[in-house]
Amino acid sequence: MEKDGLMLHSASKGDIWLVDLPEGVGHEQKGKRPSVIVVHLKQNAVAVVIPLTGEQTAERFNHIHCVQPTMENGLSDESFALVFQIRALDPQRFIQKRGKLEKKDMDAIDAILKDMLKL
Repeated sequence: MEKDGLMLHSASKGDIWLVDLPEGVGHEQKGKRPSVIVVHLKQNAVAVVIPLTGEQTAERFNHIHCVQPTMENGLSDESFALVFQIRALDPQRFIQKRGKLEKKDMDAIDAILKDMLKL
């Protein structure tokens, strides 16, 4: 991790980053895991992300999207975007960029967000 999130400066929507999520409770995701940037709010010094998991049991939840591994996204296994776990993170929590989602995956996540948040 670089001090003050300097690595995150050029981050954009759809980027996949390894992040360090703080301790969670219950079903909240925690620890180091890949996450998708939904928006980088530079003026507020946070990025809004959706954590990913490789756990197949995640299929039982609503508001998820399955992402297949590609060279572009940098994932090594099938992963599930846990859209219902959306959260804002300080740039210091971002460790390393892994890749970028394909447009079809980001579009699907956007549609899930719109439905989930009733936008």
